[in-house]
Amino acid sequence: MPICRSWPWWAAAVGAAAVVSLVVLAAPAAGGLSGPQPRASDSSAVPVSAARKAPRLLPDARSLPARDLSIRRNAAGRRTIRFESGLANPGHGVLELRPNNLGDCRRNEQHASQIMFRDRNRNGWYDRDADNRSVRHDAGCMVFHPSHDHWHFEAAARYALWRPDRDRPIVVKGRKMSFCLRDSERVPPKWDIRHYAEYYGACSQDTRQGISIGWVDVYGSYLPGQFLTLPDGLSNGLYCLRTTVDPRDQLLESDDDNNHSVQSVRIRGDRVAAKPLRRCRSVL
Repeated sequence: MPICRSWPWWAAAVGAAAVVSLVVLAAPAAGGLSGPQPRASDSSAVPVSAARKAPRLLPDARSLPARDLSIRRNAAGRRTIRFESGLANPGHGVLELRPNNLGDCRRNEQHASQIMFRDRNRNGWYDRDADNRSVRHDAGCMVFHPSHDHWHFEAAARYALWRPDRDRPIVVKGRKMSFCLRDSERVPPKWDIRHYAEYYGACSQDTRQGISIGWVDVYGSYLPGQFLTLPDGLSNGLYCLRTTVDPRDQLLESDDDNNHSVQSVRIRGDRVAAKPLRRCRSVL
């Protein structure tokens, strides 16, 4: 009912209050909604103001222990230990990066933004249909690989070889490894992560790259950089091969304390074999 301007001010206030009361009384109590309701995946299910305040769904970058071990001689005749490593994401959000020009990087590099999606339906897990609002985080730079024709995330991993009874590594990969992030295989079943479909495939220029929830980006032992050159005169024995992901701490994630993994290895001449972790736990 329109309020007439000739009414006294108190009458208008009373009339407005009555309208509000009628609206409140007409609304059903919580849990008693009738008729079709919007699904959690509908963009209208959560107001925009609430979506902006929804928590970020963070990934969890974890390192898988090295595998597919071998000793190879390089062109100079020196022994190298080659291995496969993996960057896993058992978090509640995707690990997504996008190359762009939003930051200062060197020549042949491009800025990287980490994309984190907000939990609009507030179920605690990333839902691609519902959680379509995101925030950006500066994740450093990406380096361009002409032979691959796409960008690689810098500082994705670092490798080091230790003796189990020493507090310093024997040798460490000085150059931080860079990789294109993609879904290669599922995380180990023991982690009991929800089943998400593969989403991030082969990388190309200027496209998003990442690791879905419950997936691993695998770096095969045959790839460049997947080795450590052993010191001359290194004796036979048990050693600890440690892998660290995100060594510069450039990614926002739910747990920064599980970025290391270690594999016990026994080296005998030009042979290497994986051994139980027992004596290498201190290296973690």
